Amino acid sequence: MEFIAAAEYMVRPPQAPLFFFVIDTSYQAVASGMLRCVTKALADTLEQLPGGERTQVGIMTFDKTLHFYNLSGHQPQMLIVSEIDEKSTSQENLPVPDGLKVNLSEHRATVASLLERLPQMFAGAQSTEAALGPALKMAYHVVQSMGGKLMLFTASRPTLGEGKLDNREGSKPTVSKDGKTSTGTLLQPANEFYKKFAVDASKQQVCIDVWSCASSYTDLATLGQLAKHTTGSVMHYPDFSDVTMGERLYGDLRHNLTREQGWEAVMRVRVSRGLRISAFHGHFFIRGTDLLALPNVDADKTFAVEIAHEDNTLPSGTCCMQAALLYTTSGGERRIRVHTVELPVTSTLSAMYDACDLDACMNLAGRVALDTAMSSDLIKGAEKLQTQCLEMLRSYRSLCPHSVKNTSTMLLPETLKLFPLYTLGLMKSALFAQSDPTVKPDERSFLLSLFSTMPVPNSTAMLHPRLLQAFPAQYPMPPAELPRLLPLSVASLNTGGVFLMEDGIAITMWLGKDTPTDFLQAAFGWPNLQGVDASTLRLLPADQTETAASVHALCNLLRRSRSGWLALRVVKQGEHDHCFVRCLVEDQTRQMMSYNEWVAHSHRDVLGRAS
Repeated sequence: MEFIAAAEYMVRPPQAPLFFFVIDTSYQAVASGMLRCVTKALADTLEQLPGGERTQVGIMTFDKTLHFYNLSGHQPQMLIVSEIDEKSTSQENLPVPDGLKVNLSEHRATVASLLERLPQMFAGAQSTEAALGPALKMAYHVVQSMGGKLMLFTASRPTLGEGKLDNREGSKPTVSKDGKTSTGTLLQPANEFYKKFAVDASKQQVCIDVWSCASSYTDLATLGQLAKHTTGSVMHYPDFSDVTMGERLYGDLRHNLTREQGWEAVMRVRVSRGLRISAFHGHFFIRGTDLLALPNVDADKTFAVEIAHEDNTLPSGTCCMQAALLYTTSGGERRIRVHTVELPVTSTLSAMYDACDLDACMNLAGRVALDTAMSSDLIKGAEKLQTQCLEMLRSYRSLCPHSVKNTSTMLLPETLKLFPLYTLGLMKSALFAQSDPTVKPDERSFLLSLFSTMPVPNSTAMLHPRLLQAFPAQYPMPPAELPRLLPLSVASLNTGGVFLMEDGIAITMWLGKDTPTDFLQAAFGWPNLQGVDASTLRLLPADQTETAASVHALCNLLRRSRSGWLALRVVKQGEHDHCFVRCLVEDQTRQMMSYNEWVAHSHRDVLGRAS
C-alpha cells in the first residue's frame, strides 16, 4: 500500500533525479575498451533515464589529473585540475560554480556530444595512474547540494592522492594461533577513507555505484564500502575487454539506469510487543538504532531482517511486522510505501517447520555466514552454514515420534527437503570456496556484496543453478517453455552436447569437445572450435538460423524469472570452464564431498548426537 506523503515528511522539495558519471580515462580504461563501451551505453540510454524534464546529468573523467566538463553551453568545455592534494580538492577549488551538472532535457545535445567525443579525446592516453580518491571528493562537491546517483567506472586500482591503495593480493595471508590460514583480511577494507566518504555521502542523499573493469587487483573489498553504506551496487568485470564483456557491461548499465528506483529514502521496520529487531543485512547506513538511510533504492535491492524474542511469551495469538519506506519517486512525488503482515504465534516447533520458506531461509543463512566470514575467515563462515544444517536436522528429528526417530532413516520436514543440498551448494560456491585458485579476492568481494542485496530467487539460483541441455534439442524449436532441468552433476553432461547453466548472475554455455560442426555453424557461424577463444563467440541473430533462434529463446526464458540482465558467456570443455564446473555441486571435488557423501555424513552426525 502506498500513500502520498504530507508536507511534514519533507525537509526540502522532492529531489530531482541526478546521475553523475565519474569515468576512468587512464591507459587501461582506453585500451580495454571500457571507455568506449561505457560512453556508448550512456549515450544510448539518455532518452530512457527516469525523471522526465526534471533529470539532471553531469560527467567527470580522471587519470592522474581531474577533468571537469561545463555542459551549460552549446559545446562541452573541458576544464583540467592537475593539483590533487587534500587542500586542492576542497569545494572552493571547483573550476566553475555552475554547469558541471545540467538539466538533461535542456542540454541533451551537449551531453550526447561529449559522450560521443570522449573515446576519441583520450584515444592516445598514456597515464597508468588513477587519482580516484580526489576524483570522488570533487564529484561529491558537485552533487552534495542536491543528492543523487554517483556512478564510478574504474579500470585500475587507486594509486594517487587520498584513498591510494596498495596491492594486497600478493601479501602473505594471516596465520592464526592454531596454524590456520585466514582469508578474512582480504575481505575487509584496507583503510577507513572510503567508508567515511560513503557515510558523508549518505547524509547528503548521494548513492554510489562502483563499476570495476580492471585487468588486475583493484581492492574491491575497500572500494565496495562506497556502495555498502550508500545503498549502491558493486559490479565486477575481471580482465575486461569490450570484445568479451562489452555486451554484459552494456546490458547491466542500461538496466541499472532505467529500472524503477526511488530517491532520498528512509525505511523503518517495526514488530509487535514482545519481539525486537536484532540485525539488518544489506546495503544501507543506520541512523539511530532502527532507521535505514537509503539515498537510492531500486527494484533489485533486498534487505534481510533478523527478529528475536524480547520476552519469553508473546501477549497475543498473532504478531505483526511492518516495513515503512518513505521515498521520492523519479517523477517528484513524496510517498510512503507500507508492507504489513500478521502471522500466527505458535508454541509448536513442528508448526514452524511446516511454514518454512526454504529459499528465504537460505538467503538469510548466507548473509549471516558471510558476516561471520568477514569478521574472521571463510572457513568460519562455511562452518556456520554446516552447523546450521546439522542443528536443523537434529532438532527436527527430536520432534518426531519415538517409533520414527529410532529408525536409521534420515528425517527432514517437507518444506526443507532441499536444505542440505542448498547448504552444500552455498559452501561450494565461489563465496566460500577458499582453496579454489580461480576465485580472486576481487571476485569474492564482488560476490559478497552482490549476495548481501540479492533477491531471493537470484540467491537460490546462485547456490543451486539451473542446468539444461540446449543441444541435441529435447524440445520443440523454438521452445515456448524451459525443457527439463538436469541434476548438477557431470553425469548429466556429454562431450557431444551443449548445455546452459544459469546461476542468477549470468548464463554460461558449455560446449562439449565433440560438439558437431552443424551446431557450431548454425549457432555461431564457425565450423569448429580449434584455435577459437570461446569467450569471443557470439550467437548469430535469432532471425538467421533456427538453431540460433532456439538458443536465444532458451536464454530469454531463463532471464524471464530474474531481475537484472543475464549476459551469455561461452566456454569450451576443459578450457576456462571452471565457472561452469564449480556449479556441479552434486559431484565430489578435491576439497569437498559429493551430495550423497554430504547427506551420509550429516546423517551420521545427527544419529551420533542422538545416541
